Parts: sequence; structure tokens; C-alpha cells
Amino acid sequence: MSPRPEPDRRLSPTGPAGAPDPSEGLLGPGADAVFTALADRTRRQILVRLAETPDDAGAVARDLGLSRQAVAKQLRILETAGMVDAQRVSARRVHSVEPSRILAVSDLLGTVGGGWDRRLARIKELAEAGEGPDHGEEPPRR
Repeated sequence: MSPRPEPDRRLSPTGPAGAPDPSEGLLGPGADAVFTALADRTRRQILVRLAETPDDAGAVARDLGLSRQAVAKQLRILETAGMVDAQRVSARRVHSVEPSRILAVSDLLGTVGGGWDRRLARIKELAEAGEGPDHGEEPPRR
């Protein structure tokens, strides 16, 4: 039996022009773990805490008022999603936020938001030009 292939860790594959295409990478099945990780409030709190200062599970647990075991479980989920990385520092595992994953999510949301911005700008243009159903144009028929 052949070994299982490593999962594709990229969230932002490049498009034909070589530019990152965040909407493609985050719409794929490999990105489901990212949104599952973000769906939990405790994991979001841990991300915010680690964004301030990378630290071990015990320190994060103390700061958030949670048990070390609960934080360790949530950190494993965040690591699996590629949102948190851990490095050995002496006897500690210091966790830090993986900025490329956060940026990929931000880029996707920016893409979605940009679509709305373009639509609203077009509506504004039509309104200012006096076009549309309120300005003598026939409403679409159904």
C-alpha cells in the first residue's frame, strides 16, 4: 500500500498569471479545516491571544481562564488547520499564529467584500445618472 500523500497546505494557489487567487484556494475541500477552526469562539480567542504573544498552552490557558488540556485540544485543531505553528523552545512548545493562513482568509473576505463594493458603486452610478426604474426606465418584466 502506498503512503498517503501530504495534504496541500496552500490556501492561495496561483492563477494563470502567477498571482495568488484566494477565492480558489479557500473554496477547496482542503480549506474546510480553516473554517471549522474559525467557527469556534474559544479557538478564535486563542488565535487573538497568540497574535499578541506566541506562548505555550499553559500560559494561554492561564490568560484565558481555561484548563491547559482544553487549550491543548484547541491548539491541535488550529495546528491541523495550519493556522498555528509550534516550535520547541527548551522543554516548551511555543505556539504562534501562521500569518499566511490569516492573510488567505482576509483575502477571501476582501474578494467577497469587493464584489459588494462594485455592485453598490454601480447602483450609485445609475441613480446619479437618472437611470433605473425610478427614472422613466421600464422595470424588468417577469
